[in-house]
Amino acid sequence: MNLKIFLAAITLFFSISAIAQNYDIERSKYTKALKYHNKKNYKEFDKLKEELVNYPLYSDLEYKSLHRKKFINDDKVIQFIQNYKNSYSSEKAYINLIYRLSSTNQINKLIVNYKKIDSVDLHCLYLRARIKKKSIEGIDGEIIPLWLSAKSQPKSCNYVFKWFYKNKKLSDELVWQRIKLSLDANNYNLARYLVRFLSNKNQIWANNLLKVYRNPKNNIMSDTYKEDSRYRSTIFSYGLDRISKKDYIKAKNYLSRLEKKYKFSDTFYNQKMLDIFIIAMKSNQKNISKDKDFLLLKTKSSDFNLAYANYSIFNSDWGNLLISLNNLPDFIAEKQKWTYWKGKAMYMLGKNNNYKVVLENLSTQRSYYGFLAANVLGKKINIESRPPKVNKEDLRVLQENFDIKRIYELFLLGKHREARMELHHFYKYSKHKNLNNLNVLFNTWGWSEGAILGYGHTKYFDDVNARFPVLYENYFDMYSNSNLQKSLLLSIARKESIFIQYAKSSAGAFGIMQVLPQTAYWVLRKNKMKKVSRNYLYNKKMNIFIGSYYFKYLLSKNKSYVEAIASYNAGPSVVRKWRKANHAPEDAWIEFIPYSETRKYVKLVLEYSLVYDWVLNKKNTIRVSQLIDTKN
Repeated sequence: MNLKIFLAAITLFFSISAIAQNYDIERSKYTKALKYHNKKNYKEFDKLKEELVNYPLYSDLEYKSLHRKKFINDDKVIQFIQNYKNSYSSEKAYINLIYRLSSTNQINKLIVNYKKIDSVDLHCLYLRARIKKKSIEGIDGEIIPLWLSAKSQPKSCNYVFKWFYKNKKLSDELVWQRIKLSLDANNYNLARYLVRFLSNKNQIWANNLLKVYRNPKNNIMSDTYKEDSRYRSTIFSYGLDRISKKDYIKAKNYLSRLEKKYKFSDTFYNQKMLDIFIIAMKSNQKNISKDKDFLLLKTKSSDFNLAYANYSIFNSDWGNLLISLNNLPDFIAEKQKWTYWKGKAMYMLGKNNNYKVVLENLSTQRSYYGFLAANVLGKKINIESRPPKVNKEDLRVLQENFDIKRIYELFLLGKHREARMELHHFYKYSKHKNLNNLNVLFNTWGWSEGAILGYGHTKYFDDVNARFPVLYENYFDMYSNSNLQKSLLLSIARKESIFIQYAKSSAGAFGIMQVLPQTAYWVLRKNKMKKVSRNYLYNKKMNIFIGSYYFKYLLSKNKSYVEAIASYNAGPSVVRKWRKANHAPEDAWIEFIPYSETRKYVKLVLEYSLVYDWVLNKKNTIRVSQLIDTKN
């Protein structure tokens, strides 16, 4: 951090302290008011609330007042939403209002007060109200995008969809589109449910599609398809694609038999042959590039060239990798991934001067592929922290912003989840041009998660020290055996939860290290420790101990940092299966991890571990080659 930024940060810190001091009394009263509210001592609560009208968190108290009664005054709630529209409390009040108005059938008031937010559920309640009022002009254009979803929509949409169907607006084409979307997302159950909305004639075709989807080999050659239909080619296409995933040669044979039987157009035949090879390459089947039909392909799309490039990476086919990359559009070929693999292919082919030119610029980047490029060139990786330039006037304006004061008060009160919700709400409606100043502000507060989220929002990634804080260091020191392990464990915590103590995933993982209960109990048994409650898994020391122990166990079994990281995310059994299927160098193997989430996770944890090594030691002490095997 340069001197100007440092001095600005110090000045800002003392300014913030002064603001905090101004609210010391109000903060204490606010805490007492919450206690009174929880004890249902509303008389004392209301007294304190009246004294806190100018306190940034007054809107939270007003929200509680409005919603504590059995019969809520909706007009007062509507006024509250208008008065405090910049607060998250306002959004909570709005969401509850729409649900309440819908449940009490106050459709006029619902329609007047509805505003679109990121909620399909509320949108369907609004559309239902309009249908009931018979205010349906232009409504089809709002229903169709909701209908065309690969997943089940909320129950509130059922009324809307049934009305759409009964009024003969739901065409077979729309139903067929959604069935295909569902199958493309592997949502077979939804596709099967949707068949009922088709006409009787087309239900037969849809059921045939589902049969072929489930068991293509047994159903694709059925005589049912003698009658031509616009859906027949779709059924054949899905069946051939499904067969291709396991055996492209059988898929080709089925395509040939079908072509003889039904006389496909050249366009369909050639497209399906291309699709078969693309799918086969994605599943890394053997000897594809030697197949005579592969060599005779005339049309080669970007999808084909991408699949061929990935296939060539896995099979160390450096010459064909370069050919496929040269056939890609520049906007794809110039991405970091393909720049790295182009450079490595040249290196492996002995094109000494060319590979250096290709990789030189990439090797200066602080990224997964930048670090791999530096490794090929034998250079040190490039990491430095560059906080954004701070404008004092902008910072002063932010300090005085009432919405920011609200976030700060929540932060001081330890209500970090609420502070994050306020921050997300602020981003939705903020008109501030330079939000990076806000991230600098968060960093001076010591609110690491706010700074991380903020820089993620603004896409400014160069303030390395702020984006990669070293939190709970005493525990990571306690449970790591080396600097390398410590850097890896910190990077896992950073990726899993951004160090949020009470983080909980949709899969039921807890805390900083995102520990699953079954994993936790296994670790405790291994260490002859007593079983703890699920809530105790949020304990910082316990959570970091369990996550660290489990990662070190995975490392001891795999003898590979890459496989241990992948196992931490996806589970050891599935990673063993993936690794058994191929033995490519680790940089190539990572590209073929079937789960996109795990593939991205492994790359980021490797990248973050090298960044944390730099943060901890003010220089890089870990070599890229220590973490990942890139040799053929």
